[in-house]
Amino acid sequence: MSARALVAAVGAALVFGAGWVANGWRLDGQHAAELAQRDRQALAVAEQVMAIGRAANAAISTADAKAWKGLEDDKKELRRLRGCVADGTCGVHLIAGESGHGPSDPGAGSVGHDTVELDSDVQRRVLDHREAIGEDARKLEYLQAYARQCWRATDGDDGPSR
Repeated sequence: MSARALVAAVGAALVFGAGWVANGWRLDGQHAAELAQRDRQALAVAEQVMAIGRAANAAISTADAKAWKGLEDDKKELRRLRGCVADGTCGVHLIAGESGHGPSDPGAGSVGHDTVELDSDVQRRVLDHREAIGEDARKLEYLQAYARQCWRATDGDDGPSR
């Protein structure tokens, strides 16, 4: 091989190598710009997800506060009723139903129902049952509201039709 051919081959290799490096730099810059754009898009999506999460947490906190207040109100009322029963100023009465002859107690008015007064132990048990039923009803209401909130957060509507 002659010196000229060798110089030409080395020159061609240098030009090819320089083009390859220049193209790599250009593609690296283009690739970096695409990656930066994807990062910005991912950050925007993550911020939207966090905003939705904050809104859902706020709604759940509001539902928690409302449910807790309802439970506390029920407990206050039951404490009042228990105190009233303990003092003897009120009581739990069982309405036995209508009688065909009018009220059995002439002082009871004209409602037409016979009432039976329960002893204090049974009255306490009735209030205990009332408390348990009220707590369970509040828990069910809370769980239904929570399920609706989760449904809205995922689908954006009012949930399944009843």
